[in-house]
Amino acid sequence: MAEPEETRRGAILLDAVDPETGGLSKIQISHRRMQAVARRGLAQASECALIMPAILLRPTAVFEGIRTDEDDNASEGGAGWRCYCGIPANSYRADGSAGPSYQGKVYLIFVNDERVAYNWRWEKCDPEDPRLPIDHATRFKRRII
Repeated sequence: MAEPEETRRGAILLDAVDPETGGLSKIQISHRRMQAVARRGLAQASECALIMPAILLRPTAVFEGIRTDEDDNASEGGAGWRCYCGIPANSYRADGSAGPSYQGKVYLIFVNDERVAYNWRWEKCDPEDPRLPIDHATRFKRRII
């Protein structure tokens, strides 16, 4: 896996699959967001450093057009655009050590139209397709991968 690139403003650029071309694009995580994650502890920091790059490169699904307010980042000044989904190999404990992936959960990464990751978290999976988040058909406008 490629090392994250640092931008001039101190943000990190991660490689992500571009669902439209199949090639690579860049997703940014702002310096402010990384600081907030670091304050939450080693588990959250480990997810940011280890889970996010893997999901962005090999998602089980990518959805476009976020319909629900809790998934959107209107408070961050942008419209929700895509959601990358996946089941990581590991989860991370409070001390940063790896454990097994959470059973019945999928990891979601929300990206705005400027290709900035603004939220990521574990959520319940769809009981009929555990690779997808629950209520995916109503939460997003369309599935592109």
